[in-house]
Amino acid sequence: MNGTELIAYLSSNVPSILSSVGTIIGSIITVVFLRSNTSTTEFEKIKAGKFDEVVENLLSAGQMTYTEFYRAKNFLKIAKKADKYYSKIQRENENRIYDFDWFMRYYDAAGNISDDDMQEMWAKVLAGEISNPSIFSLRAIDILKNMRKSDAELFVKICKFSFSEPSGELFLPNYDDYLEKNGIEYSDVMKLNEMGLIFNDSLITLRFQITTEPGLIFVNGDLGMTLATKGEESLDVGIQQYPFTQAGKELATLVVNCPSDEDFIEFGKNIAKFNNYKVGIHKIIEIDGENFEYDDINILED
Repeated sequence: MNGTELIAYLSSNVPSILSSVGTIIGSIITVVFLRSNTSTTEFEKIKAGKFDEVVENLLSAGQMTYTEFYRAKNFLKIAKKADKYYSKIQRENENRIYDFDWFMRYYDAAGNISDDDMQEMWAKVLAGEISNPSIFSLRAIDILKNMRKSDAELFVKICKFSFSEPSGELFLPNYDDYLEKNGIEYSDVMKLNEMGLIFNDSLITLRFQITTEPGLIFVNGDLGMTLATKGEESLDVGIQQYPFTQAGKELATLVVNCPSDEDFIEFGKNIAKFNNYKVGIHKIIEIDGENFEYDDINILED
């Protein structure tokens, strides 16, 4: 059986024993380590979810090198963490089709990760991909593979001060006062750009038309930012920003901390300071596609 067939087999034959994460892990361990000369007893242990026992037996029998054992143990630690995250994810479709080649690339990369904090990030990726196949690209895996812990900490920091457009596009505001107040230097942006997480062109602006009717431009949690002209029928405006790359957006979903209300308000103040149009920050009541409803109180005017 190939990897995809193994996933289907383990899912249909031992669903009461193996979780969805366990099914993927069992398939990977079987493909990578259970060679033709390996006792079928080991496969029975795979079906029972006894993965640690399997790799330890393979090492003792000389059928696994110490390097392979090290990587397998790291992977199994990540898998246990992934099981925890997976159980908390709401899933609409249980009939998912997996790309086994993706999981093999993941295994090759994740097996070298021993730091506990970095393993947590890798576990979230695994749980996310199992619950929603194709949510993480191979490009995102390659970037994460080359991240040091300090790189990940910088990325988390940048995410903390970044915002979303209603369409879901993610960006870091490019306003000197805002960046300086939050301890972000251009060298930080450059570093993430070199890693493939964010664009660093200082001339990038988000351009759109605004009218006298306030339009929702950005959202942050339950707050929304609106822009409107001060009398002109319409106006072409631009918001300075460092947009995230596609891989950057994917990996940003691993960061649970969204920007604070205070940071969002500070961002609004920066826009209002340098532009001749009305900026409002309101409590969002409802968003339905392009239609939205918000509280009349403009927090910037409090």
